[in-house]
Amino acid sequence: MDYKELVHKLVNELSYRVGIPNVKDKTHQSIMSEILSKWGEFDAKQRIFEFLTEDEPEKTPEDDKYVNTGGSGYIKKTDQAKYDSQGKDFDGETFTKEGPGVYKAIEKDSKTTTPDAKKGAAVGKGTDYANDAEELKDRVANKDDKNVDATTIREKTFATIKENKERNQRYLNNTKGIVSTQNINGIDGDNKENVLNANEVVPGSPSSAVAEIAVGYGMSCLSENDFDDKKADECLTKKLSETKLGKTYNKEDIRKGAILGAKRELKKVGRLIEEEGLNPKTTTTGHVGGSKDSLKNTVKTLRDKGVRDINDIPIDEYEKIILAGGGGDNPTDTMVVVIDETSGKSFIYHTSNKMTTADTISNGSPYKEIEEIGKLVEGYDESQKQELDSTQTEAKSNIKKHRKEQVQYIRNQQVKMAEDAMDVEVAKSAISRIKGTEGEENAISSSGDKYWKKLLGHKSSKDFAKQKGYDLKNLTPEQEIEIYQQYTKHMSTVDPELKRVQGGMGDDDVQIITRLYGVFGNPKKNQEQLTTKKEPREPIFDEEELNSFYDKQTDELNNLREKMNEIKPGSGDKAFSKRMKKRLHLDIAEGANPGGIPNDKFETIMGVYNYKDLKQDSDGNLYEKKGKEFFLVNSDGSLSTEATNEPLEDLNTSVVGDQDTIKRCLGLKEGESIDDGIKIRVDKYDNRKVIIYDRNDKQIGFQAARSKSGPGGSMQDTIAYHKDFQKCLAKQTVLMGK
Repeated sequence: MDYKELVHKLVNELSYRVGIPNVKDKTHQSIMSEILSKWGEFDAKQRIFEFLTEDEPEKTPEDDKYVNTGGSGYIKKTDQAKYDSQGKDFDGETFTKEGPGVYKAIEKDSKTTTPDAKKGAAVGKGTDYANDAEELKDRVANKDDKNVDATTIREKTFATIKENKERNQRYLNNTKGIVSTQNINGIDGDNKENVLNANEVVPGSPSSAVAEIAVGYGMSCLSENDFDDKKADECLTKKLSETKLGKTYNKEDIRKGAILGAKRELKKVGRLIEEEGLNPKTTTTGHVGGSKDSLKNTVKTLRDKGVRDINDIPIDEYEKIILAGGGGDNPTDTMVVVIDETSGKSFIYHTSNKMTTADTISNGSPYKEIEEIGKLVEGYDESQKQELDSTQTEAKSNIKKHRKEQVQYIRNQQVKMAEDAMDVEVAKSAISRIKGTEGEENAISSSGDKYWKKLLGHKSSKDFAKQKGYDLKNLTPEQEIEIYQQYTKHMSTVDPELKRVQGGMGDDDVQIITRLYGVFGNPKKNQEQLTTKKEPREPIFDEEELNSFYDKQTDELNNLREKMNEIKPGSGDKAFSKRMKKRLHLDIAEGANPGGIPNDKFETIMGVYNYKDLKQDSDGNLYEKKGKEFFLVNSDGSLSTEATNEPLEDLNTSVVGDQDTIKRCLGLKEGESIDDGIKIRVDKYDNRKVIIYDRNDKQIGFQAARSKSGPGGSMQDTIAYHKDFQKCLAKQTVLMGK
């Protein structure tokens, strides 16, 4: 048996699962043991672990004075506190162990790597965990290890990327023929078509619904076109153009995110088919959307095909997980359902699909978040619980007050809007913008005449049409102008006794006003000027003032945290950290099974990396920008010392948030809780006030008040990955071969 080849394969698989492999780490050893058992390599397992569990050389009193930071790097025990606080910037002495009780200081200018307590990286002579793995290969094969220089590290990096590509191609090939359009739509094709024609509702916005369904379509387009991105995009363009919402959101950025996400899902499916022992020739793969009927049809299909267990869980139990999709602790309502028609074996791979790394990961009502955070406090006595209840009530009340003030600010445009509406030409312009009849550039919404229908559906519009005998489904241009004029007049009429506007203003009305008279778009434009064809007049809409009301609502959430800390020191930070961890799906790094979904069957998939500081060459090697130049990212995460002259392109891989990448980016050690070390502060992010979470001085995510429906819409509480964390996830996705 070629033991070195086997260990090479083992270390690659370990690297795929954990990132940089550390064969001396007990957790990594446990994973290696599991892999070898799964492969049936029991004799090799015994031989390999004989080397891994050899007794350490006898210690001397001198050994107790030093701490091993990983690999061959040591520091004096008296420097431990300084080392822990400074991490990779540690400026004390480091040593190599020459033998029992013999340590040699490393000159600072000869170090190739500095210590990093958070990552556990090795120091001195270029040694790292990857070298330990190489040592294991040679020792098992009875060969000597040799020192690794920069050239060898670069060559190993290229080799690793090449191996990852070859392995991923094998996974993709496992899906050929089983991820057809027929199979992808086999469970809920009619439901998806209904959603794309706006006849069936799914959680989230219309654009997110299109994006999620597009990922499934993208899987079949890739599989049927030999995984060629360009041909797959042409295929996806055609599929989306056949439905109402698909046509509206048939945009290049959505398609690109969907294609990259689809390719990741195909790789994962191909890998799981291999690991679960399914027969590719008799296996079907369906991609399920998030409508209730889609979820019900999933359960029915599984039962009709005689499936008894899903992800090693009895179907009677797993049915609840499927039907709860997106509700409660379940993080997603989209999934890939794979069934071996012959054996009846099945697995479901659950995904939370985002089109870019900058997309919101989770959003919800601020009132609900206040309740959920309150449920996470620990150790409150009855008096403290009552104080918490009062604090929560106050926070909700203040958020409601700020929203009312925001709506009143928007109302200030309404009187002006009603006056302008009496000018027939302005009314015509406003109507064409609301209906979108002059093209998307001038339309107030990419959803066609959505807001025109909302305007006609307003009670004042229906009452007026009934009074005048107009048919709302068949209006003349003159009648449309009359209805628009009366609508704006109704919304701006002041009750002389109450001294306030009498028309009830809902979110749709707010959107009509801000999209006609506010500031929005890309690039940002004053919409009043587009509507009236005249210079804006007082009161001129101010976007900063509009957004200041969202900032006030963010402040209320942070005030809740601080008051909870006053009730019991640290309780607010702890509760907010726990909630953040769940909403960003970080708990999977601790081994959590979100909503009952097995840990290895859930991923957050983010199609496009949103920044330009990471690039790849034509072979897929990763480069990072430093200053104005790009440097190769080595397989251990370090940067090469020489800038590249190779032509580079944008990152062409979907970024993955799974147990492996998240754990690596958090620097999470065995037995640690993510909550430990979390710090929370209010700061600016992309010119908005947000609550920022970091761990060990590394930015993780941010929480912000955002509009639910568009400019000036009611607040929703959102949370997303910080751009630093997005970058780390992107790097680890490539380095781990995801």
